[in-house]
Amino acid sequence: MSKAINLNKSDDFVKEFKIFNDGNAGVVENVRVRIDKKSTKDHDKSPDYKLVATDDKGEINEGFYYQEPDAEGNTKGFDNYQAQKLIHLARGVLGKDINFPVFNSPRETLDGVMKMVAPALMNKLFRVAACYGTTKRKTAFLGFKSFGSFIQPMTEMSSLALNAGDSTVRGVVEKPTSESELVSDMNLGNQPEGGLNWLNS
Repeated sequence: MSKAINLNKSDDFVKEFKIFNDGNAGVVENVRVRIDKKSTKDHDKSPDYKLVATDDKGEINEGFYYQEPDAEGNTKGFDNYQAQKLIHLARGVLGKDINFPVFNSPRETLDGVMKMVAPALMNKLFRVAACYGTTKRKTAFLGFKSFGSFIQPMTEMSSLALNAGDSTVRGVVEKPTSESELVSDMNLGNQPEGGLNWLNS
């Protein structure tokens, strides 16, 4: 016997699609921010870490992957993007005068900065700068500002802003982009089970 279908119970069928800041680029205030570490339950191609910002409408996130040196020991991919992103993340959360320890590799740097930042995100409100990538490489999904300061606590006077290189207009992505490209939409999976237990690992 088939189940009765009652369309009057619309909540069973109609799902509200929520978009961070209504899909508008700009500086968004009073958001919660967290860091998710990849778990064994996540897809193999999921980011090793995700930085996630949530408002009352939805969320944006950016994936961070381990960057390994090439055969000559060069770390161009890390140096050209991820390093500055981690610096701005740490300074935005922990203060501009933060003193970083010296790390031995891009992998150790990513682990180290995420462990430094994650505890300071808990139970606090932040403002973030969000846009659709850059004017040279627009994305179809709203994400954190790619270059420059993009996060600060709500307890500080606002100093975040988009600049001429940030795209406020949604782009069209016709095919998946590679991990090496500066995109903020290569994010899969949910917060790992166990919350921030990974900080102690």
